[in-house]
Amino acid sequence: MKSVLHYFGLIFLALWAAASYSASIEEAYDIIRNGNPEVGYKMLLPFAEKDDPRAYYGIALLYKDGWGVQKNSKQAIDFYQKAADRGHQRAMFDLGMFYQNGYLVKQDYVEAIKWYEMAANKGYAAAMYGLGGLYFNGLGVKKDQDLGKSWFTKAASSGFAPAIEFLDEAYNFGMSSKK
Repeated sequence: MKSVLHYFGLIFLALWAAASYSASIEEAYDIIRNGNPEVGYKMLLPFAEKDDPRAYYGIALLYKDGWGVQKNSKQAIDFYQKAADRGHQRAMFDLGMFYQNGYLVKQDYVEAIKWYEMAANKGYAAAMYGLGGLYFNGLGVKKDQDLGKSWFTKAASSGFAPAIEFLDEAYNFGMSSKK
């Protein structure tokens, strides 16, 4: 009986040790930042299999720049999309930027607005700023400088420095919203 308890004790200890030493997404990101993207990529895969948007986002970054994997724009966009569809704000913002600038995808201001709005409505200040720029300049939408300034103001209220600077310049230069 004592040997059976000892045996189960060892199994429990082995399972506990394996669980306590399992990698986290943050550890995978640290390994990538410290110059070992191949290992970081492999660490992110099990989290992606569990549908974790942070893992999808990390994998998207790796494919976008070819870190630890072969550079692949289509794979990158697919993983950005997966992350964004699961609520990852930075992935939403990045997709907005990609569509606005035609980076990795065909330029499409309507798609840019869609992704910026999703991230902005979740409180992502950089997306508010991007959305402000599109409305202010009439890119993909009817030009509406008042709505643009409204988005810039929301971004500035969140402490986003570029929005604060823009509004400061706009007010100092007397830019009219009636053009």
